[in-house]
Amino acid sequence: MNATLIRTNRRTLSVQIHPDKGLVIRAPRHLSESRIEKFLKEKESWIKKRLEQGEKQKSKIPKYSFTSGEHFLYLGALTLLPVHTRTKVIEWYKMKAKAHMNERTNELKQILAQKTKAKLPATTTKIRTYRSRWGTCSRDNVITYNWKIIMAPSEIVDYLVSHELSHILHKNHGRRFYETLALLDPNYKANQKWLRTNSSTLTI
Repeated sequence: MNATLIRTNRRTLSVQIHPDKGLVIRAPRHLSESRIEKFLKEKESWIKKRLEQGEKQKSKIPKYSFTSGEHFLYLGALTLLPVHTRTKVIEWYKMKAKAHMNERTNELKQILAQKTKAKLPATTTKIRTYRSRWGTCSRDNVITYNWKIIMAPSEIVDYLVSHELSHILHKNHGRRFYETLALLDPNYKANQKWLRTNSSTLTI
């Protein structure tokens, strides 16, 4: 098992499972090695479980050869794209994501306005490449999506759109935020879980 010990001026000891680095231990500079070993022993079952989950996630990562005739995920279905080089495939995905996410954002925004009877502020939709997030909604209501979400099934795409639109009214994840989200996506808990579980499959 790969393990990396990082000592900083922090006050607490923590561990995390990194997809590339394996086990990462963050500790105060002057904490003894015996205390670190004791902490790891206490967290042994948690660490083992997370490492196993990480290996399962890695096994789900698709491996593409980028040759003619190869199929790629698009809205949850394996699809033969009109291009096959990696650069062209990414360009195609971004083009489709920009159009689809903008369309669904506008459509679901209208539904949100009807259900809440609220006058919603103007929004702008953008597409970006994110490594570890699927979307954001800024304070001035610029909604940015990770283009890779276009690989997910349509109900997962709509969940993400609904999530970010709910942030127009609530800039946090409090009770009122989730009440608003449920108006657009009553199955948001299941869709949220699906995205967390299958996020590693939405890549090239």
